[in-house]
Amino acid sequence: MAPISRRTALAAGANSLAGLSLLPAAAPGLRALLAGDTTGAVSSANPVNPRVVTHVTSMQSGHGWAVQNASASNLNDTTTYAMGTQSASITTRTDGVATTLTKTGLSLNISGTKQLRALVRVDGLDYLTGLNVYVSSDSMVANFGIVYIQSETPDPSVRWLKDGEWKWVTLPWQSAIITGSPDLTAVDSLRIRATSASGTTCQVRLQAMQVIERRPVAAGGIVCFTYDDSYGAQYTIAKRDLDKYGWPGTAYTIVSNVQAGDGGNTTYLTTVQLQQMRRWSGWEIGPHAYTATNHNRGMAAATNAATGVAYGTNPLSAAELDTDIANTVQWLQANDLADGFLGHCYPLGRYSTTVQRQMAHDGLAYARAMTSTANSAETMPPADPYAIRCYTLDNNSVLATLQSRVDGVANHGGLLVFCCHDIVTTPTTSTQFSIANHAALVDYVAGKTGIRVMTLGDVIRSVAGQ
Repeated sequence: MAPISRRTALAAGANSLAGLSLLPAAAPGLRALLAGDTTGAVSSANPVNPRVVTHVTSMQSGHGWAVQNASASNLNDTTTYAMGTQSASITTRTDGVATTLTKTGLSLNISGTKQLRALVRVDGLDYLTGLNVYVSSDSMVANFGIVYIQSETPDPSVRWLKDGEWKWVTLPWQSAIITGSPDLTAVDSLRIRATSASGTTCQVRLQAMQVIERRPVAAGGIVCFTYDDSYGAQYTIAKRDLDKYGWPGTAYTIVSNVQAGDGGNTTYLTTVQLQQMRRWSGWEIGPHAYTATNHNRGMAAATNAATGVAYGTNPLSAAELDTDIANTVQWLQANDLADGFLGHCYPLGRYSTTVQRQMAHDGLAYARAMTSTANSAETMPPADPYAIRCYTLDNNSVLATLQSRVDGVANHGGLLVFCCHDIVTTPTTSTQFSIANHAALVDYVAGKTGIRVMTLGDVIRSVAGQ
């Protein structure tokens, strides 16, 4: 079957591209369920609305939140908002002192099957150095946890938050930094804390805070092992380690790399190896890019306003991206490597809201991002199924730190997605992870009673099914 060489636009509600079925017959409804409303003030693709246990605030008149250490603030900001008629805004200080927005006197239960989410927006994101939420049961005195919303990576196209866009953010307690012993059944205080680089400011807006229900499938914690770029070690090492416990992984495929493997380049997987991974070990095989050249161009580019550094100068155009997705999916299906439910992951981790929408438009059910280690934990349902947060396994990974991430999801539930590339004896680059640490990490997960190991595609299917 020849690759699709030109863009064929999808009509509204269609589920095929150039005659290629990307999702099953029920796909339009399923896609709408997963994508949510991508119009209006909240511009990022969003998941199905979770069940709201407690609507804490929409930041309307009389909301009672208080600001400290701001260079400027407007607690009744009627100029920019996503809900009601106003939001609350704080502007950070130039001297590095943290700016906070705090609400006390609450009576919230976020234990067990519940979790927090917030609707936030940051303008001047290139200058932000930290944004997190404090959760306390004693008015921030001695018992509180800190959950990161955004820790900085210099590439704006990789960051989970995008400048000037509203986004629902779920707050995974499994990654919280704990002081004292906060009582999650009796949370009385919440605080947004923001800092910016010396000599700069940025503006943070809070629109809403809610307690939502976690999906039952994640009660004991879910771990996903995902692998990018089609390295041969994903068959010889990763499959071997996961097969020990009967677990599947997820492999995001660069077709030209696999074709190189078929031609004898042992650096990469072969088509037969991918077929064995899928047929006998239950792996999910998803698209990553049709060619390594397309992968290295990426899907988005951005220039950091604070440093002037440009990240990516020639990303795929919309037409090229459509063609790349269609060609990759066609190849996967022609080789019996994919069914009608497909997810993607962003090459180089770069994406934009426009790219997210195109993923949904082209029939893909989800996309995995590449967030920094500080805000890598995910929730069920994910905050954004077209930017699923993950934890990268690389040459700087410390096994004890990885084990602590597993402990967090085992103890508190939720979702932990690992992203791995090549697996070698002695890793020296950011795309290499240790063979010994891979085996040890898989064994450690196996020792945690209650954790489920799933493909990321099955995780997203379960969102729609609960």
